[in-house]
Amino acid sequence: MKLKNKITTVTLCSAFALAGLAGCAGGAESKEVATTSAATESETTKSEETTVTQVTAEVAGGLDTSSMGVAANAAEELNAGNAQYLAGEADMNISADLREKLTNGQKPHTVVITCSDSRVPPELIFNADLGELFTIRTAGNVVGEFEVGSVEYAVDHLGSQLVLVMGHSSCGAVGAAVEGHASGNVEHIIHEITPSVDEASKTETDKEAIADKAEDLNVENTLSKLRESSVIKELEDAGKIKLVGAKYDIETGKVTYFEK
Repeated sequence: MKLKNKITTVTLCSAFALAGLAGCAGGAESKEVATTSAATESETTKSEETTVTQVTAEVAGGLDTSSMGVAANAAEELNAGNAQYLAGEADMNISADLREKLTNGQKPHTVVITCSDSRVPPELIFNADLGELFTIRTAGNVVGEFEVGSVEYAVDHLGSQLVLVMGHSSCGAVGAAVEGHASGNVEHIIHEITPSVDEASKTETDKEAIADKAEDLNVENTLSKLRESSVIKELEDAGKIKLVGAKYDIETGKVTYFEK
């Protein structure tokens, strides 16, 4: 768990002292070791408390885990992971040992549906280890039968408990829909986003403002499409999964979640 990794710090000195392996004889030396050990423990505790405070500050505005139900642990992972990413402390596990362990199967805690944009890599944004995220990426984070089927597989067969639809700022696909032109198969993508652009245009006039609002509405549209699936809807209604919308700021690196 990322949060646990971030706030747990044990020095070799304090570990040895607690185990009685300080290597000192009795008398004054023992007292000195005991004093040093106590001071070290105190400093470690303060350090951990400070780190916890920093984590809390960094993830302020993240997912409210108290409202996530069965997906609370997944939400904690995303919050902590994005905080580490923002702090430049990414440490995702991509080790050979983990790869070998995952040959026995996968249990990703979160399904992430997001844009194919090269600036929006979910595994980096959430500092996720191998096997933690089940990622689906399409231009404009739109979904069709294949994508919805993939989500169904993750939540119904792999046990994923959180489904996150994440749009992002300065989305090229949304921008193309605002401009109203596309060629080839891109036109199918634009067709999916156009309703969000039309809705945004009812309250916004500036193209940039229309695009910004349409990016949010497009996320909501994708969530609605997912809920058309009887498999996903039944699991959500039963409280076995949570569906959440969010937006990634490509400039700041922060993920902002939509409130319901």
